[in-house]
Amino acid sequence: MLGSVHLLKKDAYPLNRTIESAFNGSQTLLLEVNLDEMTSHEVQQLILSKGLLADGKTLPEVLSKESLVLVKERIDALGLQLEAVQRLKPWLLTMTLALAKLQQLGYDPAHGIDKYFFDKAKGQRKEILALETAEFQINLLDSLPPKTQEAALLQTLKELDMMEKEFDAIVQAWKIGDTKRLEDSLLESFKEYPEVYQKIVSERNKNWIPKIEESLKRRGKTMLVVGAAHLVGTDGVVELLRNKGYVVEPQ
Repeated sequence: MLGSVHLLKKDAYPLNRTIESAFNGSQTLLLEVNLDEMTSHEVQQLILSKGLLADGKTLPEVLSKESLVLVKERIDALGLQLEAVQRLKPWLLTMTLALAKLQQLGYDPAHGIDKYFFDKAKGQRKEILALETAEFQINLLDSLPPKTQEAALLQTLKELDMMEKEFDAIVQAWKIGDTKRLEDSLLESFKEYPEVYQKIVSERNKNWIPKIEESLKRRGKTMLVVGAAHLVGTDGVVELLRNKGYVVEPQ
């Protein structure tokens, strides 16, 4: 099992030999979602159909004054125009702004850990399996209540200025395998939003366990690569497996 950082800088590579060895010794790669599916035309259309506000509404009509002021400030700082994002639902706007900020800082999904191993597995013709579909993930985000979506957006807007320092710390903790620091950094922002944590992290972790157990029964070895936040904490995949009697050891 490997916790993924979905966006990294190019200089994050090469990876630790232990990680590469685990991949080389595996016949199957198990990811959160098939990355080719995520970039397909059908899924991009689904994101737009689900992520746009209904009935021609715009952000000024659905956000509080506090949130709207912060949105305008952050959009200007990122070199974006309000007109370009004013039809987005808060969940999609949150993703859009966080991605724009991280890319401004030099982080890129093209260099993410899951993308790196996905491309390698394709090149070596390894079997690639997914725990979820892209449609499931989109519907999950879209199912969050409007107030929860705005709360998560507001938190992200407030954290954008600190994102460089915080994300650098997460990457550094990930590189050296500091699980405690990684857990504290990744789960801190969820404390104020337990409903988001429950939906986005906890429930998904529990749903993954039977599929992960299936992979253990398969012939050969499977390398599991999911977001690092899903492996840490009392609700993480590691603890859920241990609670079922599996031995999970760090390497």
